[in-house]
Amino acid sequence: MRKEKKDIKFKTLVKFKDGSYMYHRDHIEAFNNAKSKGLKNPEDYMYMYSRDDTDYFKNINFRNYISFNQEE
Repeated sequence: MRKEKKDIKFKTLVKFKDGSYMYHRDHIEAFNNAKSKGLKNPEDYMYMYSRDDTDYFKNINFRNYISFNQEE
């Protein structure tokens, strides 16, 4: 279950039947968080979406996804 965070603004993209949802948050915050958690070569990735306190990024060359938990 997602904890509501007052300092993060987001737009709900998809709400699932189980109550979870995907959303976009500020891409700069998402990248800064990912870099602090070990993202190397951020220029090779694009921010895609967030879900369940996790940010998802897609490699622009190989199209694989990686994810990083959001800071508490």
